[in-house]
Amino acid sequence: MLKITIIDGSTEQRLVLEGRLTEPDLSALQSAWKDARTTLGTRNCLVDLRNATFIDQSGERTLLEMKREGARFIACGVSTTNQLEQLGIQCKDSVPKHPR
Repeated sequence: MLKITIIDGSTEQRLVLEGRLTEPDLSALQSAWKDARTTLGTRNCLVDLRNATFIDQSGERTLLEMKREGARFIACGVSTTNQLEQLGIQCKDSVPKHPR
C-alpha cells in the first residue's frame, strides 16, 4: 500500500511517499505527479522517500520518469538511497527545515 501526502509551499511542492511503490498503487503516484507538474509554476517538486519501504522495478521506472521531468528526491533511507543511486538518482541527505 502506498500513501501519498502533498505539501504545498511557496517555493516547493513536496510529495511524501509512505509504504510500497508497487503496482497497482503506482497509478495514484503517476496521477499525483501529473497534477503536481500542472500546478508547480516556478516551484520545485521534491519527492520525500523517507518512509518508502519497498520499490519494485515498476516503481523504479516511475521515479526515473519523474526525475527526467524535473523531480528532486530528498531524505532517502540507506537502502532506498542505494537503490536509487544504482538508477542514477541522487538524494539529498536531509529535509530542509521550515520556519514556524
